Amino acid sequence: MIYFLPMSTGDILNIVIAFVLLAVGGFLVWLLYYLVQIIKTVNQAVQEFRKMIESIHHRLEHLGEILDAIQNKVSSSASAIAGIVKAVGEVVTFVQSRRAKKKNTKSQTDSE
Repeated sequence: MIYFLPMSTGDILNIVIAFVLLAVGGFLVWLLYYLVQIIKTVNQAVQEFRKMIESIHHRLEHLGEILDAIQNKVSSSASAIAGIVKAVGEVVTFVQSRRAKKKNTKSQTDSE
């Protein structure tokens, strides 16, 4: 047979308070655990985002180097092309003047 000790209302209140404190403590532990998990997930997402940003930054730097090299080559090619165009223009002028001289001498010989 089970014998119950006589309890006063103060004893019952203390037991109920102990159970409530145990439940509140358990809830706080559960809440803290999930908060830590959320912070951990956010931290991982931030690290992945940071890696992605660094990768994009590295690619943009590489693209900038490529564009600088292209710009240097185009500008050197443009100056070379300008020289070639000038030389071709002089050759065309020379050829035209030679043709004009030949026409003049030919027309003078025909008129005599």
